[in-house]
Formats: sequence, C-alpha cells, structure tokens
Amino acid sequence: MTKRIFRSILWVSAMVLLATLIMTMGAIYGYLGSQQKRELRDEILYLAPGVEKEGISYLENLETTGKRITLVDSDGTVLYDSEADVEQMENHRDRPEIAKALENGEGEDSRRSDSLAEATFYYAKRLDNGQVLRLSGREYQVMALFVNLLYPISVACLLMILLAAFFAMRLSEKILEPINRLDLDNLKSGDGYEEITPLVEKIRHQKATIVKQTLEARDKEEQFDAMKEQMRREFTANVSHELKTPLTSISGFAEIIKDGFVKPEDIPGFAGKIFEESQRLISLVNDIINISQLDEETMPYEKEKIDLYEIAEGVLKRLEAPAKKKNINLQLMGEHAFIEGEKHIAEEVLYNLCDNAVKYNRENGTVIVRLRNDWEGVQAVVADNGIGIPREHQERVFERFYRVDKSHSKEIGGTGLGLSIVKHGAAYLGADIDMDSRPGEGTVISLTWKGGNAKEGS
Repeated sequence: MTKRIFRSILWVSAMVLLATLIMTMGAIYGYLGSQQKRELRDEILYLAPGVEKEGISYLENLETTGKRITLVDSDGTVLYDSEADVEQMENHRDRPEIAKALENGEGEDSRRSDSLAEATFYYAKRLDNGQVLRLSGREYQVMALFVNLLYPISVACLLMILLAAFFAMRLSEKILEPINRLDLDNLKSGDGYEEITPLVEKIRHQKATIVKQTLEARDKEEQFDAMKEQMRREFTANVSHELKTPLTSISGFAEIIKDGFVKPEDIPGFAGKIFEESQRLISLVNDIINISQLDEETMPYEKEKIDLYEIAEGVLKRLEAPAKKKNINLQLMGEHAFIEGEKHIAEEVLYNLCDNAVKYNRENGTVIVRLRNDWEGVQAVVADNGIGIPREHQERVFERFYRVDKSHSKEIGGTGLGLSIVKHGAAYLGADIDMDSRPGEGTVISLTWKGGNAKEGS
C-alpha cells in the first residue's frame, strides 16, 4: 500500500511537472514567434519609404538587418533578394504572401523556403508603385532560443522530481502509519489523523452508549453479554464497512488511472467517481459527528425563532435535482409555522426526511411537505407515495446504519444515518415522531410540537 501511494504521488507530480514544462515552453515558443512577426512588420514599415524613393539601389546600399529582403515586381518577377541569385529564382506571383499583398496591400505566410531549405516566416507589403517588398525571418533563430531555455528548465524539473520522490516517500509512510495503527475494537483518542480524532472519539462514545443502553434493557447477565457482543460487532462492522468502502473505491480508481489503463477522455469520469466516493465519506463523518453531538447535547448552535415553512422551501430547493431525475413532484403546503430551537438541526431533520422520501420513491412519484400551525401546536408532515416500509422493519428504521434492503443501499446512496439523525434531532428540538407506512403505497412521517410554539406573535 505504501508503494502504491508513493508511486501515485510521484506519478502525479511528474505528470504535473511535465505538463507545466510543455505549457511553459509552448508559451515561450509562441511568444518568441509572435515577437519575430512583429519585428518583421516594424522593419518593413521602416524600409518601405526608402525603397519607394530610391528603388533597388536603396536596398543594395542597406546594411544587413539580419533578415532576408526580397523586392518583387507586380508581375511576380523577383527584382532583388539579399540572400539568393535573382536570376535563378522563379516567379513569385503565386507565393501566398505575395498574392495577398498584391490583392490586399499586405500578406504573411510560414513555410520552408525553396531556395534556403529552412522554415521561414514571410511578411509582404505592396508599395505605392505596385511592387511588393517582402521580409522573412528564419524560424531556426526562435528554435535556438527555445533549445537554450530547454536545458536549464529540464534540470530544474529533474531536481523537482527528485524532491517530489523524497517527499512522496515520507508522505506515503506518514499517511498509512495512523491508519495501519487504527484498531476499531480498541479505539484511543490519539489514534488516526488529527482531523479524524473527533470521529474516533464519537465512535468510542457511541459504543459506550450502546453498552449502557444494553445494560439497562437486559436483566439477565447472559442475555446482556450476548446483546452487547452482537451490537458491538454490528456497530464496528458497519463503521468499518462504511469507512473502508469509499476509501477502497478511491484507491482503486486512482490505481487504475496511475497504471495507465484509462484513456485520457475517460479520466474525467474516473475523477467524478473519486469525487463521489469522497463526498460519501465526508457525509458519513458529518452524520456520525452530528448524531454524537445530539446524543451529548453539545450542538454549537443557539436557540432562535425558526420558520419551518422557510426551512422546508430551502430543503425542497436543494432536492430539485435528484427529484427531477425520477420525475418526482415536490409540493409544499400549509402555512408559516414557528418553533423555538436550533435552525441547523431543524434543517437537518427536514432535509433527511425529504431526502428519504425522494430516494425511496417511485418514478413519477410525489413528495408533499405540509405544515400546520394552530392553538394545539405545530406539526410538520412529510408524505410520499413511494415503496413504503414493511411493518417488521418499522421499529428499527431509526437505528444507526439500519437499512431495510441492504442489497440496494449503494444504488440508492446515503449513509444509513438519515432517520437516526431525524430521531435524535426531533428529540433535541422537543418534537414527537409518528410514522405510518404501507408497502407499495408510501410513507407519512409527522413531527409534532405540542403547545407553546404555535403562533409567530405569541
């Protein structure tokens, strides 16, 4: 694993450096070529008045400019050339730059010179007497500058690759060290990266909570031990699976790209898969942390007056894209309903309810959010006409990582913590949960705040 990460980091570094080198040299080459073209235009503007006034004698007495100068008559006959014998030169009327100059007043072209056998850039200008003055610059001069720059840049890139190899080795070892040391059965605060230390602490707390709940629920010591072991293994297995599955996918896609088995046009698709798995991992970490904070009642938010109608509008707006894929109709009904609580938690609760209603709905289905606000209290209802939940599973759907149909969990998506967040969030907000679900007909989940929160002005 260390070697794979090392090779991946080094390969990416080398490709980035190579791409940077190519783009840099391309930019330099393009700039030098453009600069040469501008020089030819400027020089021909300088020479034109003298040629028009004195003719060939002006060119014959001209000190060398480092550029090839050619004077062509209006019929294409070469009258003067600074580097070739005009007697042996063919008619130039069909030369692209000459033809353009005769027609439009000026013209340019790049090609290999027939007389000099070198790659050359030509710029021609028609004079007032109908003749055409042409200057040309040999591209080997640009290439010479290019080659002179290539060596120092290549040396610098080589040094950078060696430096990248050193840091890649150190980094790959450092990345894997805490992961290899991580023991999900005996979690400690210092295990893993600093960034995942809160997750480790929350997992350990969740395990302790499971043990405590099991102790309170079972009277017989034998039943308690069996339940404790079962729940510990299930939780550990779920966390391990949910963490390792996206990491394995990310590693696999990266290795395929690194080994060169992917066509360049397919790389964005693989990168998209890596991004999706990363988002899945981030969602899992955030959900576990949210549940743990709800358990401990340590949410970093202050209570305020919340308009559930506005929150529901925002939630349905966020779900428009996934709903559109299944042609699901999203509806918001009722009136503005106010409660006292933490806005972020209320958003999480409503979002997870609506998200589940979309995920587990059928094509062309409907999701309705209805809000009621009267003297009895406040009620938020999320209803769908989706696949429903079998009765034997209804008591367990609010448990962490519990899925009714595990075989389709990856296809549907999610972390398996959505309804658990709903349960803990509702309790934190002081709401009662009621669920009515029938297989093949749909599910209705209600959140009720009884008394004291009913009216905005109360």
